[in-house]
Amino acid sequence: MDGDNPLSRRRALLALAGSCAAGMAWRAPRAAPSTWTPTHPLRLVVTYPPGGGADVTARAMTEALGERLGQPVVVENRGGAGGMVGTASVFRAAPDGYTLLWGNTDTMAMAPNLYRQINYVPEEFTALAPVVALGFVLASRPTLEAQDFRQLIELARKRQLSFASWGVGSPGHVGSEMLKNQAGIPSILNVPYRGTAPACQALLAGEVDVMYLPSPLWLAFRKQVRTYAIAAPKRYTQFQDIPTMAELGVPVDMDVWQGLFAPPGTPLPIAERIHEAVTQAVGTPDVQKRFLELGGVPLTSSRAAFAQSIPTERARWGALLRAANVQPQD
Repeated sequence: MDGDNPLSRRRALLALAGSCAAGMAWRAPRAAPSTWTPTHPLRLVVTYPPGGGADVTARAMTEALGERLGQPVVVENRGGAGGMVGTASVFRAAPDGYTLLWGNTDTMAMAPNLYRQINYVPEEFTALAPVVALGFVLASRPTLEAQDFRQLIELARKRQLSFASWGVGSPGHVGSEMLKNQAGIPSILNVPYRGTAPACQALLAGEVDVMYLPSPLWLAFRKQVRTYAIAAPKRYTQFQDIPTMAELGVPVDMDVWQGLFAPPGTPLPIAERIHEAVTQAVGTPDVQKRFLELGGVPLTSSRAAFAQSIPTERARWGALLRAANVQPQD
């Protein structure tokens, strides 16, 4: 499957990263017993509202994860500031294994490039495990005049179109800026929402023109939107009928990942136990099937490789943001 899917390079990145993980600067774990078994439910903080891409994928594996840990894993949606509010709350949480973060490209790789000061340090989290990689489908409200990608570009050159995003500097915003620059569009209007779910609802209601829909949301609402292309250099296995933007002459590539983190200083036995459980959960047929149904690619790697991928992704998205002329904010 990897050879057919552009997101396979994320797996390669995570695997290769392990070779240089020894040089990673991170907070030393605390001492703990040699084994760890949770005695009450775990809390998984998802940094966006219910119903969005991150929420849907997180909930796709919590039952399997809880079964392997012997305790339920309860999702807590804590949105705000493009995911940074929930992320910062886990950064300050007790490193006891009971508070986990559903981290992602937005908060770990993009936010440090977008804001001069954030209330957490991505590299200081205890990286537990990557879980899934996802893509984005460029779509519009069904009443937009453009019937195909070429007509969409022509229309955008004639008049300013509104693009829904889930915050300044989110993949939805950056993707629209990349499209503008690559296609020679004079200007676009970025309309930020508190998450992908409310942004999608605005698109369905006709309040905005266009959006990069995360693959789970596109699959859920594909009959209610007009689909143009997928933001990738190669067609996805699950979406063979959707042309890539690269095929259509506008090479926009926005694959992203989601994974689990614990607060800084989480003891090694706790981190290793959760990593083992996550890897087992992701490997179950039911979870893999669900991720594929959501348009995602299941991911696994060592904790060290995952930790080293964070600064690598941070640098990659920093370059994309600069190319899109997105400037850091206070």
